[in-house]
Amino acid sequence: MSKNNKAQNKKRTGAVIAVVIAVVVIAGAAVWYTSRIDFKLQQAGYTKQQIQEIKTAFTDDEQKILAANKAQADIIAIAQDERFQADKLTDYLKGLAEGKDADALLEELDPWVIAIRAAKGFREEYYDDYLRVYPSGEPRDAAEKVAYINRSLDMINVEGYNVLFADEYEARYQESPQSSLEDIVKHVNKIHEYKDQANFIESKLERYEAYRAENPDLELAEVLRRVNAGVDKPFYTDIQPADMSKGYLVLVNKYFTVDRDYEPELEKLTGYGYGSLEKTAAEWFKKMVDAAKADGITLRSVSPFRTWGTQYSFYWGYVNSAGQAKADTYSARPGHSEHETGLAVDINTADTADHFENTKEYAWLIDNCYKYGYILRYLPEKEYLTGYIYEPWHYRYVGVDYAQKIMESGLTFEEWYALNVE
Repeated sequence: MSKNNKAQNKKRTGAVIAVVIAVVVIAGAAVWYTSRIDFKLQQAGYTKQQIQEIKTAFTDDEQKILAANKAQADIIAIAQDERFQADKLTDYLKGLAEGKDADALLEELDPWVIAIRAAKGFREEYYDDYLRVYPSGEPRDAAEKVAYINRSLDMINVEGYNVLFADEYEARYQESPQSSLEDIVKHVNKIHEYKDQANFIESKLERYEAYRAENPDLELAEVLRRVNAGVDKPFYTDIQPADMSKGYLVLVNKYFTVDRDYEPELEKLTGYGYGSLEKTAAEWFKKMVDAAKADGITLRSVSPFRTWGTQYSFYWGYVNSAGQAKADTYSARPGHSEHETGLAVDINTADTADHFENTKEYAWLIDNCYKYGYILRYLPEKEYLTGYIYEPWHYRYVGVDYAQKIMESGLTFEEWYALNVE
């Protein structure tokens, strides 16, 4: 064996010996440290069984803290509780040494409990309620939780409170936090009084109540109908621009107006009667006339689109001949006529003396107009809701997607609009 090989073998042997010594030293140190901590814990007053449990429940640093204090058996149970806060270990030990209950300490030092007690509005009498576990979605911020519980429990004492409506009371508060608890309870309770009514619209509740107070002899269903139609306000009051973004469902009546310069894209009704209609309404009107013709029925336009100026002339002509009160029952003031939208057409006649309602043409229209997107606009015995007498000749284009629904509902367009569009 060469001198170099002997030297290398010597180095390897030395390295192995060094590793073995290191392992022995570390192992010895670990044993020494363990036995030292065990000794200190034993000196602090813990039993061998408790020391084994401490080894499982606490970190090395925490064991040092335990070893430096007088033994407290309940500390092990505290460490195993989900509320345990490691940074509060010395506080737990101090509290136990003072004779405090372990569970009370866990609660007292719980950050959630601390936040609850510090929250504005905290009430000792509601303490247990603040700490209750609530379903997901309910407030977890301490201040919000305290306010929520205070509000919920205070509301129980409000006259008329119904525990079955508790979630609705809270929902109402979130919508209207400036309202008093009394007003919230009253509002929700009123909603339940109206809820069984088919045509109830919650946003109109205050108007229902006001109109009901003014008309105590009216049945509730009738109150809803009138308010939905808007006639809880006198005709031609609270006038607003018609919402033209509603397209073929736009509402134009004695409360909603068309701009005096408005003019839709028009199509002439050449061969189908007089004048023009909005392009799509005209196309469907022609289809309807053709279908009626195939059934031996003759339909034609006698009064379709009108400009603001034309409506002005019509209306004031009627006023001069019959007086305004009478004229308002069958003619719209300028800006308030559906004809100005290009979506309305008088068919065959526009005179009550002709009794169009008794003709086969009318019967055909009632059975078929919806197929072409048209509805009978001013229904019989509904003048008090529409503001106009029954006009069996006046049809309004609303589109094929809605015409049948509106006709089958039996409602005026005003009512249907409030329920389905507004």
